[in-house]
Amino acid sequence: MRSWLFALLGALAIAPLAQAQVEDHAQAIGAPAFDRPDARTDQLVEQCLATEGVTMLEGTDVICYNAAIFPEQFLKLNALPEASRIIITSPGGNVATARGMSTILDNRGEPAVIAGQCMSACAMVILPGLDEVHIHHSAHIAVHGITMMDYRTWWGWLKNDAPPTPIALMSAQLGYDFGYVMHRSGADHMRDHLKGQRVDVAYIERISSKMLDAALDHECRVDPKDYWGMLDAKHIRAFLGDRIVRMEAFAQSWSDPNNQVYKEITEPISDETYIFNRDLDGADC
Repeated sequence: MRSWLFALLGALAIAPLAQAQVEDHAQAIGAPAFDRPDARTDQLVEQCLATEGVTMLEGTDVICYNAAIFPEQFLKLNALPEASRIIITSPGGNVATARGMSTILDNRGEPAVIAGQCMSACAMVILPGLDEVHIHHSAHIAVHGITMMDYRTWWGWLKNDAPPTPIALMSAQLGYDFGYVMHRSGADHMRDHLKGQRVDVAYIERISSKMLDAALDHECRVDPKDYWGMLDAKHIRAFLGDRIVRMEAFAQSWSDPNNQVYKEITEPISDETYIFNRDLDGADC
């Protein structure tokens, strides 16, 4: 995500909504009780969101990981000294690559704070791989793509729901439909990763199904990878349980008053599913 977005998220991190407004919204959507923000964590998050890259925050024993998930970045993380906690903000990256970062985080073992954007592989791999997590009120947590879409649905998605041809089916079975191979690879990595982390695969299946249902009801179809599904507190609590040691009122839906940044650059197709404006503009609808 562009640097201006990191800066804007940083501004939002230190300007949470009035607590009464947050609690009223949480009660309206039936969300679990939230922890109140604390000034020290807010100060550290503000500093991290203003510092792109992977570094030890100056004057602290806190690591800031404010970067995409690529080997260069998470190897920097691996080289840093032991910390009291790690603040993670990321637009995501390749799922297979994120598994490497998750292994590093497993080996390090520090508590983590999810702040700002936790998108794509951050939400799909990093978050369910953590053992001691604090969800900060600045967090926006979203899964990338209808990951668990089956081949017949995937084939017909932009082909007016036409069934795959016999040649297409044979190509897929033999592994020669490279587009689907790439799509399926992400799903396979997710299943393997969640199993290894002792997290039910429904963590990703449920949100993938929600995105599919919303997409089927929408007038315009884009590539399956261009849908985004937000994770709410109920979902995170249900699948990650006591791994969540602290959870503040964060953006849980597109209409949530905490969701300020993404309303300007996305279009909702349900209250928890959206498409970036740039992808809608590029679609043949």
